[in-house]
Amino acid sequence: MNKNNLARSALLISMMWLLHPVAQAQEAAMPAVEIRQPLVMPATAAARPSYLARIQRRYEQGNQPIGELQNGLFCSRKSDIYWTAKGSEALLPTGVMLARFRSELQKHGYPLPGPKEAPLFQEKPDDATPSQAEQSLQVGVIVAQVLTNLCLKGNASWTGEAYLRLEWQVFAPDQRKVIFKTVSEGVFQSRQASLEGAAPPIVAEAFSVGVRNLLADPAFALALQTPYDRAAAAANASILPPSQPSQPAAPGAGTGTGGAANKPIPGPAVSIDNLPAAQPGGEMSKVIGQLRQGVVTVLTEGRSGTGFYIGQSGWLLSNQHVVGTARSVRVRLPGGRELPAEVLRVDAARDVALLKTEPPGVRPLPLRLDEPGLGEDVYALGSPLGDTFNTTLTRGILSGVRLLNGQEFLQSDVAILPGSSGGPLLDRSGQVVGITVAGLGARGMAGMNFFIPLASAVERLNLQLQQRPPKR
Repeated sequence: MNKNNLARSALLISMMWLLHPVAQAQEAAMPAVEIRQPLVMPATAAARPSYLARIQRRYEQGNQPIGELQNGLFCSRKSDIYWTAKGSEALLPTGVMLARFRSELQKHGYPLPGPKEAPLFQEKPDDATPSQAEQSLQVGVIVAQVLTNLCLKGNASWTGEAYLRLEWQVFAPDQRKVIFKTVSEGVFQSRQASLEGAAPPIVAEAFSVGVRNLLADPAFALALQTPYDRAAAAANASILPPSQPSQPAAPGAGTGTGGAANKPIPGPAVSIDNLPAAQPGGEMSKVIGQLRQGVVTVLTEGRSGTGFYIGQSGWLLSNQHVVGTARSVRVRLPGGRELPAEVLRVDAARDVALLKTEPPGVRPLPLRLDEPGLGEDVYALGSPLGDTFNTTLTRGILSGVRLLNGQEFLQSDVAILPGSSGGPLLDRSGQVVGITVAGLGARGMAGMNFFIPLASAVERLNLQLQQRPPKR
């Protein structure tokens, strides 16, 4: 028996678990699936490496055929195909799924874990440094539904079509929790051109389409880099100054990402004397000089971010992921002056922080609680890539209001980079409407930058704005 016949025999034996001969087989109808363009992860995005760690298959369809197997040049000799625990590996091999998931991530700029190589030196581990396994996010997939019609035309030559419904989860080992869930679908058809493979490659091609549709979801890309979700597990939901005892949590309260039951108990209300806009309805070019004076670079151990002054008593807003678990940080004003700042309150789930310095003698930024309208001009001020580029101003429009991980975010195409986090999003009058938190706005991802609505930050930090009347 030649090699081709051996391969054909081995293939048919492996597929016997899938087949139930019947007098009249029935082709499966493929659902319509939108094939979307994957988003390319920007090189500047602080995304964590990820890999496909868990694969599960559901077999609720086991007593019902999932499609039809045909044979021969004219695709006759019909049999039903069944999705069973013993036969699923022949239709969609585990190794193929692992390789295709990794290939799609690599192709679209997503970081992957490095190879497991023996170290040249055995150094004492640093307890403060997470291992590669803890830094890498583990992705799991449940193959929830499979439909396929296949035709074996030669020894290993296939045509046909397939549909998959895939349920995804992203697990963060350092947090010991699932940080993201979603569903994607994949469909593939090749009725004319044959594909070669010892196992039918049609279903694997549908899996690749399902992976690409996953990568087209901006919420998935954000889940690999969103600091607000990582911070929620790394810190308590509310921190008060050392001189004040922490308040006990209410029943059902926690550090989750949304819902009334997960809202932290804030400290006492903080009164902020909110200044009016310097020129209501005016142009940014006329007020930018004043605004820049109130935006600072927040300096912590090994990283930097942005913050901005509110009120005239030295209060600052920034992100919780910028300050981390520190109780004090340094802030650098645009002129180079540095001031120590206390971290007086954070809400990790909302990723906001309230800081305090001595009154700096600069004009604080005015705050606007209502959200800007779609298409309205917005501006971001921040320190991208560190203090060298402090108070960088970029312009865009409000692209939408999105619900991600149970939290509301403003979406804009205004350009931001690492280091911009914690900076203000401004309307054309120079009023703060949001706080920069995460960005994907590069290489085909225009409009994929996200900001915390200011009203949400004010509520979660329990700030009370005292509106000062405009000067006459």
